[in-house]
Amino acid sequence: MKRLLVPAAVVGASLLVALLLGEIALRVMGFSAPVWYRPDPQLGWTLRPGMSAWFTREGRARVTINAEGRRDRETTLDKPDDVYRIVVLGDSYSEAMQVEREQAYWWLLPGRLASCGFQKGKRIEVLNFGVSGYGTAQEYVMLESQAIRYRPDLVLLQFTNGTDVRNNSFALETEKYQPFYVLDRDGRLRIDDSFATSQSFQASLSLSRELARRASDHSRVLQLVRSVREVPVVRKAHAGDDNLGVEQGLEAVVLTPPKDRLWQEAWQITEGLIGMTSEFAKHNGARFMLFTVPYAIQVHPDRKLREALATKLGVDDLLYPDRRLEQFGAKHGIDVLPLAPVMQRAAEERKVYYHGFSNVGMGRGHWNADGHRAAAELIAQHLCTTP
Repeated sequence: MKRLLVPAAVVGASLLVALLLGEIALRVMGFSAPVWYRPDPQLGWTLRPGMSAWFTREGRARVTINAEGRRDRETTLDKPDDVYRIVVLGDSYSEAMQVEREQAYWWLLPGRLASCGFQKGKRIEVLNFGVSGYGTAQEYVMLESQAIRYRPDLVLLQFTNGTDVRNNSFALETEKYQPFYVLDRDGRLRIDDSFATSQSFQASLSLSRELARRASDHSRVLQLVRSVREVPVVRKAHAGDDNLGVEQGLEAVVLTPPKDRLWQEAWQITEGLIGMTSEFAKHNGARFMLFTVPYAIQVHPDRKLREALATKLGVDDLLYPDRRLEQFGAKHGIDVLPLAPVMQRAAEERKVYYHGFSNVGMGRGHWNADGHRAAAELIAQHLCTTP
């Protein structure tokens, strides 16, 4: 027995030393990949309250999640009389982990609005409810269940051209653990939140899964193991033509009027959800505005590259989602601001990339600091000049 125990002890000690050295090495290298999200039976997933770590997958920023599960400062429900409160609903562009909090468009917005005299005599306060991966359905549920409790004066709905239409369709979206809205026979939208009762989703709520998430918070080795397991999925999601700067996840079908039944339905659901969100905001005394976030290639500074991609995809141009939503807004009395046309001209004139970072490449992915700054300026300009 002793002959077996001694080698086992040596192996165990060696493994422990190796793990310790690996942990130290990963920390020295600055590696950080914590579990940022937790399952939520109402929204599918939410940010984990109280998390604070470095985000390094794209860009590099110190990210802190407040006690309410938002990437934002702490905020009370009470709204002082001298405050004009803006609620932001959106996905990873609003969550903005790629940049420091002070560089995010919603953080910059109060200063931009104050400089143009918006709501004189009021202190502008912006609350960020953006969560990566959210579609319009989750954003509507977020507004209805949480954000409206803060009594906003304005609801800003961020719409991502490249992904939101797919996100809103149960048939097209691959991530099923979230609430969807589906069309009844009479064309009305009704919520389908049956994901919350599935056995696999219930398993994600277990104590063991929660303990695993907490353990990962304290171990870079565990974070690395988890990251390696996700590599095939990440590579698939990031597949594209590097030479033409194809946006990650972008599909040509988003760039033309849909001919496929599922995409026609996805657009119908999307526009219905935008209308519902607008009506709910206005019913609760808030102004409503939607702004479209361009995917990277739409605002790439190289016109020839943009035109080459449009030709390759067989589309007239790359602005169909913006035009469609602007026309939808005009028809239904909804304030819509497409950012892509103006940002495209500015990017070409100034030769600036609004998307991308040195560690992943420029002209792809999410907004960098320049992108957020441009968005804040355009949104503020629109609000200051639109009654």
